[in-house]
Amino acid sequence: MQSLQIDLPKKAVDTLVPPARFKVLYGGRDSAKSWSIARMLLARGRAKPERILCTREVQKSIAESVHQLLKDQITTLDMQGFYEVQQNYIKGANGTQFAFHGLSGQTATSIKSFEGTTICWVEEAQTITKRSWDLLEPTIRAPGSEIWVSFNPDMDTDETYKRFVLTEQPSSIVTKMNWQDNPWRSTVLDAAREKMKAEAPEDYAHIYEGECRPAVEGAIYYNEVSRLRSSGRLCNVP
Repeated sequence: MQSLQIDLPKKAVDTLVPPARFKVLYGGRDSAKSWSIARMLLARGRAKPERILCTREVQKSIAESVHQLLKDQITTLDMQGFYEVQQNYIKGANGTQFAFHGLSGQTATSIKSFEGTTICWVEEAQTITKRSWDLLEPTIRAPGSEIWVSFNPDMDTDETYKRFVLTEQPSSIVTKMNWQDNPWRSTVLDAAREKMKAEAPEDYAHIYEGECRPAVEGAIYYNEVSRLRSSGRLCNVP
């Protein structure tokens, strides 16, 4: 088999290459988090047989999964000869398998089918509930198994944000990755970013800089709390 070289942002390499139980990439839009994970998983699956579970909180159809993203990267990396892409799964010539399932409908019994997973990719993890994490985490228990997490933060009260950003997990690499860290970011969005930064700095901070929203949008005092946070006046006091 020919050697494979893939291009990734440095922060993605530093997070995804070293062995760790949890590998977490979070941040704003156009940072190549999902793109980087897809490429790395395809490379890992090509190097040796892996059972890879791609999951999210709700997946009502395969169209809501990362199936299309992986399919696109297979084409970009010229791996069509190695990976067989079917409607509901992707399979490598060496036995590597990609499966796609939602978590919200799983039970303590049904989730046991994931026990042989070697790498679990949790996409859009800001929506993952405590119940889902409590079911999933102990299920991914094959020797050396890893859980890869990607998300754009929403609220700092969300379970995933509390679990990985606000709390230090053992054997974890947690990296904030934004558009500035993506050498291949879309130049089409440059003008939109600058316009939002000037006209709606709180929205810019959330969407492009990966900051949590200060409150539920539409809530009373949302704009006031946004200004407090952006000016650095929202902090803990004795």
